[in-house]
Amino acid sequence: MASLLRTSIRQVRSSGILLRSFSTTQHASSSHGLLRLKEYYNNVLAEDLMVLGYDHARVSPCTSKYPDIQAQIDKALAATEASETPRSKEAAPAVTRTRKGGKPVKPIQPPKSPSTIPRLDKITLHTMVKDAIGNKGNLLSAFMALQSITATRPEVVYAKTSVANWKLREGMPIGVKVTLRGEEMYQFMDKLVEIVLPRLREWPGLPITSGDGNGNIAIGFPPSALALFPEIEGSFDVYPKMTGFDVVFNTTAYTNTDGRLLLSGFSVPFSSKK
Repeated sequence: MASLLRTSIRQVRSSGILLRSFSTTQHASSSHGLLRLKEYYNNVLAEDLMVLGYDHARVSPCTSKYPDIQAQIDKALAATEASETPRSKEAAPAVTRTRKGGKPVKPIQPPKSPSTIPRLDKITLHTMVKDAIGNKGNLLSAFMALQSITATRPEVVYAKTSVANWKLREGMPIGVKVTLRGEEMYQFMDKLVEIVLPRLREWPGLPITSGDGNGNIAIGFPPSALALFPEIEGSFDVYPKMTGFDVVFNTTAYTNTDGRLLLSGFSVPFSSKK
């Protein structure tokens, strides 16, 4: 039997047919199997975002391989630059991009190209537990809940300043935070849009004007939303205190429109109602 198998392998190799090795680790090393949303983005959504976000006014001028046409283009550009006098250039004020509060801004949006298609960069979950001011043990429930729904160990957030009215001192633990990237990010996104968001009661969707100006969008969830995750729904009694939490979607988009377009492609609902 072994000799027959070796003979058949030699015949296949001599005929020029390559044997393909099938391995599940080549496509996804995650314990949850294939990443549906990641495959959907790479195969379908990225091309749709390229078409929907295309802007003819932001396309860089193409160079022609024909010398006569290229010469006409160069001549027209030179005439335009010559028409601008040095005085008019000096009188034009310098345009600076600033934001309210002196926050940093991203550079000006480059022309559309396959390398500038918006995509998810990271997802951040954070929650502040007010009861932790009096007792640090109250952070344990929020710590366990975020660790269960994200499969990632959270980090404790400490107060940066003191607030006398809240009896808060600098350096006191006040909340927990989780940052998701890569496979864990897509797994949480899939669970959020397929299980949690459809089961939220009386939630029409994100406002159509949501965004921080740079394509990043945040969603606030009430304490009851934690019970909608399958990891907590099956063992609800383990978590003595439910807390609200915020989910921030950090994208590579340059505008809020591109960021909302990306999230809507992942089935995140938007509503015109405020």
